[in-house]
Amino acid sequence: MLKFKITLLLLCLFWKVSAQETAPPWMPMQNCIGLAIGLGTVSWLDKNSSPIDYTSKPKHVRLFYNLEVKSMLFTVDFDIKLGGMRAKHLAQRMVYFQEENYKGKKEDKKFPVGASFLAGKLSFGAYYKMKQSASAEFRVAPGIKLSNEMFYPQGWVSSGLFNAISFSPAANVQHRIDAEHDVTATVSLPVATYLARLAYHNTVSAPNKSLIEGFIRNSAWAGLGRFFSPAAELQYHYQFHNHIGTSLTYGFNYYLIEQSQPMRATSHTFLAGIHNQF
Repeated sequence: MLKFKITLLLLCLFWKVSAQETAPPWMPMQNCIGLAIGLGTVSWLDKNSSPIDYTSKPKHVRLFYNLEVKSMLFTVDFDIKLGGMRAKHLAQRMVYFQEENYKGKKEDKKFPVGASFLAGKLSFGAYYKMKQSASAEFRVAPGIKLSNEMFYPQGWVSSGLFNAISFSPAANVQHRIDAEHDVTATVSLPVATYLARLAYHNTVSAPNKSLIEGFIRNSAWAGLGRFFSPAAELQYHYQFHNHIGTSLTYGFNYYLIEQSQPMRATSHTFLAGIHNQF
């Protein structure tokens, strides 16, 4: 009887150790939906349409949804940036030009260099949680992202206008400090992009086409040599309740577009968010 009890005890210990070694990585199936708001800065020079450096300090709103299962992480993010724009240097400068109608009458006009700025991005991500790190303090998850990004200055100034549908390798690295605190870093780099830009003559007019069709007709596939846009994001997360948590996020994006004249831009974003896990 004693041997039987000892054998049973050893089997129970072995089962417990095995269960710990093969425990589900990080967390079981979990949904997370949230909202983040903040501010940012965007600066760009688009030689395709203007020799002037522009800058904007837009407000930023993000809606996000994450689904985490045993070996995968899926993300959906929808970002909107909205604000004014102005010349980075000599913000009060004016644009002068002369307009002539069909009768030959000429009229001098002037407008401020500034306008309004709108940018939006919808992205989908899928990451595989590597087994060797899934149960440790660090989680490493390589993956891919598919996104559609719009950069849309509005008004008399259209410098920087583009739309990009891109496919990007990505990586997500998370350090879990304890049950309530963790830090996550995400990086991505588009390698194939369907890019729409204004033509060098800076017009979207085309016979029998709408303005959108006239803009989209300039679309073409671009690789790293024509659309180079690395992105990085660092997030601190605090889970103060079983279902409710908060986050602070810093994001950086760089753009180098070689179509048809170069455009360079940098973007910095600071967000504070709240989310619900279920």
